[in-house]
Amino acid sequence: MHALSRRSFGSLWGLFLLALFCLSCGKQPAGGRALRLATTTSLKDAGLLDELLPAFEAKTGYRVEVNALGSGKSLRALRDGTVDVAITHAPAEEQAAVAAGEVGRRSPFMHNEFVIVGPADQVGVVAGAGDVEEALRRIASSGRTFVSRGDDSGTNQREMALWKAAGIGANSAFIVRANAGMGETLERASDDGAFALSDRATFVTKQKDLKLSIVFQGDAALRNTYSVIEPKAGGGANAEGARAFAEYLLSAEGRALIGAFGVKASGEPLFTPEAR
Repeated sequence: MHALSRRSFGSLWGLFLLALFCLSCGKQPAGGRALRLATTTSLKDAGLLDELLPAFEAKTGYRVEVNALGSGKSLRALRDGTVDVAITHAPAEEQAAVAAGEVGRRSPFMHNEFVIVGPADQVGVVAGAGDVEEALRRIASSGRTFVSRGDDSGTNQREMALWKAAGIGANSAFIVRANAGMGETLERASDDGAFALSDRATFVTKQKDLKLSIVFQGDAALRNTYSVIEPKAGGGANAEGARAFAEYLLSAEGRALIGAFGVKASGEPLFTPEAR
């Protein structure tokens, strides 16, 4: 009986040590499942997700699976329940989806700006333009090509709105659709000696490999706001994980990471946390 007790104790001790070893291997995803994130491609291209996601995972135990789809496709994926949470920068479409009950809470958490980029020797095309609409009209009459993402992303949606405001058809012959993410679109504009609309963070991050410069910036119409969008109630998505992710982006820790991103590598912050 004494020997049996010793063997039982040894078995229990072994199980205890095994449990400690498993815990030391790292936290498991909360709720036993990963968090599926759909996001605008600019955050992946700029590298911000490489800073935010490991910190979020370490703090909460979630494992984030990223699908960089662009804003339009990201919102559709969230509505369809194929992802749990989305980061987008298409305010009008986001607000419409919230109003229609297709998605849950929308939380703006940071911003930067859109810029018009083009060949350095073509800065004179838009020099002195009073606003972005005038800058676009000058590009339209310059004989140069403009490369559009053409992918229903937040950047593409803003570009379409700007062309409309400038009185220029988005199907004009000088506008070429890349049907690509931000990084690929910039590469094509660089190769073709063309103009393009870009979020500032992606352009600054990739600028050293491009034959492009910022030719117009600073208009209030170019403000670029990013929001985290949670799923609608009862939609079958990981709502608990989505709320944890949104709260992290809005937290002091998340805001500090966002505000510091880009300073060391580029000499300037590439995103600004929204005031709370």
